[in-house]
Amino acid sequence: MRLDPWMCATFMGMSSLEFDRLIESQSRLALGAPTTPAYVYSEQALETAAARAASIASDAGCKLLYTLKSCALSPALETLSAWVEGFSCSSTFEARLARESARTGQLLHCYSPAFSDSDMAEALSIVDFLSLNSFAQLGRALALRRGEASLGIRLNPEIGFADDVRYDPCRPHSKLGVPLSLFDALAERSRSAVSIDGIHVHNNCESEDLAELALTVEAMSSALRTLPNLRWVNLGGGYYLGPDTDAAPLREATAWLKSEYGASVFIEPGTALVQEAGFLVAEALDVFENDGVDVAVLDASTSHAPEVFEYSYAPRTTLSTMKGGRRTILAGRSCLAGDVFGSYELSEPLAARQRVGMMAAGSYSHSRAAPFNGIPEPHSYLLKRNGTFELASEYRYADFARRNGAAAVATS
Repeated sequence: MRLDPWMCATFMGMSSLEFDRLIESQSRLALGAPTTPAYVYSEQALETAAARAASIASDAGCKLLYTLKSCALSPALETLSAWVEGFSCSSTFEARLARESARTGQLLHCYSPAFSDSDMAEALSIVDFLSLNSFAQLGRALALRRGEASLGIRLNPEIGFADDVRYDPCRPHSKLGVPLSLFDALAERSRSAVSIDGIHVHNNCESEDLAELALTVEAMSSALRTLPNLRWVNLGGGYYLGPDTDAAPLREATAWLKSEYGASVFIEPGTALVQEAGFLVAEALDVFENDGVDVAVLDASTSHAPEVFEYSYAPRTTLSTMKGGRRTILAGRSCLAGDVFGSYELSEPLAARQRVGMMAAGSYSHSRAAPFNGIPEPHSYLLKRNGTFELASEYRYADFARRNGAAAVATS
């Protein structure tokens, strides 16, 4: 992994406040995107976040991967590839894209709750490490394997830290991994257990407390002892690696896994590397008053930021607010009544044609966007260090028509 001395020095001296100021400055630049709605990813913020995570991982003695499910935009992957040991994928499509974006010698992990035989065979031909969800899936992988892919199995440690059950991998009756309480018995009955090279675990979501990761490693130690050929442990993601992160628990957990089992240790954050680096830029198409409140209809939709709708939260924006200011509802332009970004008290009235930037839109926005109502998905741009915009992806009528099976596909 290349750790650029200048970038690492910049990060090591950057406080939380300084990083926040960087994001604020990049958000203002993002408002100049060539079109709206637009996803804008700051190259500088991506590199800073990745350098920060790489420094923490390197200090802890583990290998840093980036997981594509947060954002699989190719220019973002290419930017991050300079700072990570490789990528983590959840499907063959993601695996193919990651392999195309990876640098020579970078590693590729893949996990899915279930693979069809055809997908499994394809994944085995692409990736370096494949984690299976059950002993039955592990058996199928052994039968299909023709190359050198290392096989692991996902363990459900039955210790969940996510507050929202929808995002808790250890929820009751979880589909994700072999339950720890059943692992020993299932491994003893399985002919495939002896072929397990690695363990994959992921049981958190947007946590800043790496002590929870240490508790997880301690809990899974009984299962690890049953595996005679353990070569690696993937600790998953769900953790922020920020300027104020106490990395001691990660260092201790990694050191223990290495000394006890001689295993390589991986960590695969996604959101931690891209969330703050991405912005959703929209334009107010119309602003009108309704019962004493301004309603601004934007050219974007919460279909472009699904977690805003799911979590029912109001994202931080580039607009200036003040207590007692003009109450303004930022609404999306779909016909869904609840297509609303939030209610804000603005220091200045919002005008039609004025641009608004949604902050912390880098994860699970571009990757989950949908063209509901035929509203185009936003174009995507990489905001370069020199302040220019590089078009990363675009969505045209032809894409919408093709998606809906139109016989004749327009080019506009």
